[in-house]
Amino acid sequence: MQLKPAPASLRLPPALAQEIADLHPRQRQAVHHQGNLVLVAGPGAGKTRTLVARVGQLLATTSPHRGVAAITYTDAAAAEVSTRLRILGMRPGRRLASRTVHAFCLHHILRPYARFTTVPYADDLPVLSDTEANKLWAQATYTAGLPVKDKPEALLTKIRRLMAAGHNLQGYQRQYVNAVHLYEHSLIDRGCWDFDAMPGRALAVLRASEPARDMLSARFPHLVVDEYQDLNPVLHSVVTELLMAGVHVTAVGDPDQTMYAFQGADIRYFKELHERDDFTTVQLLVNFRSGRNLVAAGRGVLGRDPGYRADPDQEAPGTVTLERISDEDDRDLVDHAQRTVDVIRQRIAAGTLPEDIAVLYPGNKNLLEHLIKALQTADLPCDMERTRKIPSGPLADFVSACTARRLAGPVPGPEDLPPHAPDGEAGGATDSPSEPKRRRTSAQQAKTVRELASTWHHRRQAAGITLEEETPRSLARDLLTLLDAPDREAAEDDTTAFLDRLLAHLSVDQLASLAPDLRDQQAPSDFRTAAASGLTMAELAGERAPGRIVLTTYHSAKGREFSVVVLPGLVDGLMPFYFANQNLPTRSLEEQRRNFYVAVTRAQDEVVLIAGDRFTDPYHGVRIEGRSQFVDDILNQASNSF
Repeated sequence: MQLKPAPASLRLPPALAQEIADLHPRQRQAVHHQGNLVLVAGPGAGKTRTLVARVGQLLATTSPHRGVAAITYTDAAAAEVSTRLRILGMRPGRRLASRTVHAFCLHHILRPYARFTTVPYADDLPVLSDTEANKLWAQATYTAGLPVKDKPEALLTKIRRLMAAGHNLQGYQRQYVNAVHLYEHSLIDRGCWDFDAMPGRALAVLRASEPARDMLSARFPHLVVDEYQDLNPVLHSVVTELLMAGVHVTAVGDPDQTMYAFQGADIRYFKELHERDDFTTVQLLVNFRSGRNLVAAGRGVLGRDPGYRADPDQEAPGTVTLERISDEDDRDLVDHAQRTVDVIRQRIAAGTLPEDIAVLYPGNKNLLEHLIKALQTADLPCDMERTRKIPSGPLADFVSACTARRLAGPVPGPEDLPPHAPDGEAGGATDSPSEPKRRRTSAQQAKTVRELASTWHHRRQAAGITLEEETPRSLARDLLTLLDAPDREAAEDDTTAFLDRLLAHLSVDQLASLAPDLRDQQAPSDFRTAAASGLTMAELAGERAPGRIVLTTYHSAKGREFSVVVLPGLVDGLMPFYFANQNLPTRSLEEQRRNFYVAVTRAQDEVVLIAGDRFTDPYHGVRIEGRSQFVDDILNQASNSF
């Protein structure tokens, strides 16, 4: 289908117009397209940039009384859309709903429309904590006749989502289906719910109420959904209900990066939209992140050519390095861990910052234990991103945004200047020319004090604690006394002292106690727990920990990028995983191939493959299987890299 050009008379903010003009032709065509769109964006293809520009374009071409809903998977991604639009000169206000899936279902479907249906919902409906939910699941599985030690959380989640979407559950054991029914009934009987119930009940509202569908489509005639390849059946059904109500949908994703099939995600939902006659598909083929050797490595992993090519202006080809663990030296995965340490030391000595190095592993506990021990012995600090993780949720995001502003200093522009400062003056430290340039480790841009004060005022109003003389302007002056106080902290500084001052200054404990969101209620405690474990200012601001190598799984690395990616444990039977003396099912192989593809394509400059021939299976002892077949796939494609 031929893409339609942009309307000649369209008036855009100058910054947004320039941003669209600077896009690659395919990105620009996707932004200007009028109607339903499937946007296939491979690694490094500028997906977020294109998505944000399209949201801006849709807002500009839509009636000022109607808006755009942009659905993401994380709070950080949702905030990034709003922040980038602000930088591009857009101030959509309530016309833009940039929300996570759960927040969109809660605030824009359940809260306004559930009252017109029999779907269980109330504004004060308590959300179960993980501990309480686990207790209910344990009782449900026990009552359903499942073994006490059997905790198939992923399978139960998958069945629950299929059930909520109305799918046929033939093929699933009756006990598991009964356990899901019992759990759902327990939530209703207790008058509570959990986060996974929000999309299911939102779907029930849309299916039960035609007026709800019509009113929602009238308010948001455009729906943009990110990471569509990871949508589960409930969320895809929400989209199709809105499609039938006349909403135009933009589905953004990459089928080759589907990683959550075990929870019900299915590529076929993305493909289903691609095959519809009322959708146009655009594929972004240029990888702006990685050089040609790394792009070739990705093709090797996939075992086919999806058409992606490196940016022709990218001079550095990228490096694919193979580290072989020889038979003579192979002492199981201990050598993989030691070789990982050697590689990290070499890269740091060559000028790569520790936080720009990621060690990604395929979820094997034995390998992880060896890696942690080797890094500790070598005195190489690592960030596992689970022990010092800042909480999520709106209140936590606000605290993080205040910290980012504290680190950045005054944001350029008159609206963030201290009193009596001359127009155009901006503060903030600059990188020392004698130090290595630090890659941007977070998409979060520092917000102005005026924006932060507006958010603070809104939260205080929602909690019912505003003072009579209080305004966003007065709160902005109040915030300046803290965020622009002298002796500004550095990114690597411990956050304990600043966090204590910030939480007290913002009355976060009081705001949390009055918040309806469970994440907000737990935020102060979670922040203090994280700070006690050595949280840095950079981490509190949503960035990586300076001086710490990132150590995480393939799944957790998705959507991120690093200068150097180190991949140990590349032995057949471990990656891809399969049981001893058993064949590897084709479906499992393809799932693991996609996981490995995500890991390889996180690299901007170099991917290091650490391959051996053996590893210890806790049930079968030492297994000698040979190096991972994925390594051979890469060698066949990227042999010129070595």
